[in-house]
Amino acid sequence: MTPNAERYNPSTDYADKLISRIGQTPAWIAKRIGVTDKRIKYILEGERTVKGETTAIQMTYPEQFALECLVAEAQALKVR
Repeated sequence: MTPNAERYNPSTDYADKLISRIGQTPAWIAKRIGVTDKRIKYILEGERTVKGETTAIQMTYPEQFALECLVAEAQALKVR
């Protein structure tokens, strides 16, 4: 796969779709892409609340690309 930031899609729906297609737990995915479990949770929820203040959260393009790579690997393993 070749990175292309022009395909950046930070939507929570796209993140959920990618994570669902990987077929692993959010904790497993977080460990593989170098983020915390909470980061995955926030990406899927689209926000986080700290001390009553809610902040919008979007996945970054590097996170998206890492998830897309895991999806490609999961698909390749199913073909074998």
